[in-house]
Amino acid sequence: MSDAAARRQQVSAIVNDPPPVHGEAAGPTAVWGTAVDCYDFLARHVEPGSRTLETGCGISTALFALWGAEHTCVVYNQQEVDIMRSWAEQRGVDISRLTFEVGPSDEVLPRLEPTELDLAFIDGSHAFPAAIIDWFYAAGRLREGGVVVTDDVQLPAVQLGLFEFLAKDPRWEVIARTDKWAAFLRHSSGSLREEWTDQPFLG
Repeated sequence: MSDAAARRQQVSAIVNDPPPVHGEAAGPTAVWGTAVDCYDFLARHVEPGSRTLETGCGISTALFALWGAEHTCVVYNQQEVDIMRSWAEQRGVDISRLTFEVGPSDEVLPRLEPTELDLAFIDGSHAFPAAIIDWFYAAGRLREGGVVVTDDVQLPAVQLGLFEFLAKDPRWEVIARTDKWAAFLRHSSGSLREEWTDQPFLG
């Protein structure tokens, strides 16, 4: 079996038997998730040892573990972490490379060590301006050539607040997009802190 086929099989397995971290509010599977093609995209861009970070916890968290990423999961509450650990233990999924940072992302992200990242997955709170805050701190740590993936671009807080900005900024290149999610390649590095005068593309 090729590596790509093995990755697709892993995605299918986790989607069909996901960690039930979100409870009854998320429906029969008890977990919120994105589209399968988003997980397939992540599978093509994450290698063993990749430095990754996500806001939110769920199917993607389990996949990052299976792929051997050095992964940080910023998760709102400890209960989700406990469920994930139990689910992984029962299935023999090694999560030793995962680091869980518990709390609201706007409080957690600014205090993390600013180590360089290869990929960031923004899929936490979708209330305005949470996705923008998550992007600012997480994507600001991406190396040049790193990738940020944003889920739920159909929602106003993500579409109007974040996607439209990134689509106009030449330092970010859209490399994949559906009605549900989008991925951008970064053509710069360093902090995203800047003045409005550094953003002539918005004029």
